[in-house]
Amino acid sequence: MIQPSLSMRFNDIVETTSDSGTTDPVFVVGFKMDLDEGVYAGLDSDGTDSRIFVSFDYGTMGMGMDGNGDPQFTIGAKYSALSNLDVCLDYVIYNLTTSGADGAAIPNELRISLGVTF
Repeated sequence: MIQPSLSMRFNDIVETTSDSGTTDPVFVVGFKMDLDEGVYAGLDSDGTDSRIFVSFDYGTMGMGMDGNGDPQFTIGAKYSALSNLDVCLDYVIYNLTTSGADGAAIPNELRISLGVTF
């Protein structure tokens, strides 16, 4: 069974970049399919970042690309607040990325999202 999802994600919630202030949310659409009891696989995108992921009842592992075409890996925890509302905390790892837009290394980041699965 394929399930579409819609999430509101807050990227870089601990402000590892030089920008300060509040973090603007981005909207993420995706879908997941049931592989086994409590195991899902799918993909999601916010229009610039995209990833494929494997999700369990307790967490998610994913890999994808950011808006610059640099690889990113995610590992995170998931909490089911209601029957179809999830709260996710992901750590985004950019260790294979050698340079950002200004030639500096892209820092890893922590992000949180609120998602609804239909």
